Amino acid sequence: MIKRKLSKTSEFKRVFSEGRRIEGKNLIIFILKNDYNFNRPGIIIKKETGKAVVRNKIKRRLREAFQLINKKLSLGYDIIVLAKNNIRESDYFEICHDLESLFCKGKLFL
Repeated sequence: MIKRKLSKTSEFKRVFSEGRRIEGKNLIIFILKNDYNFNRPGIIIKKETGKAVVRNKIKRRLREAFQLINKKLSLGYDIIVLAKNNIRESDYFEICHDLESLFCKGKLFL
């Protein structure tokens, strides 16, 4: 059974090496077309961003923002969301706005 999220190191490496990179204020996304009829997200928060509590909070916010936006996106992509260190100062709405603008730049909206 195919997981609905990126989890293996090889999957992440493939998206990093072959995918498109789009950079925003707080986030960087990597996009690569896959062979499935659903999007598979992968979220990366660097340890430099803060302690585990802070990183988990940011990861929860990113997952929620992605779930809301995913309904409006084209299907069949592997998407890695990489958080920059300055994301600590951002609230949920800034994160959502940044993610939406990156998907617009990447032309992923339906």
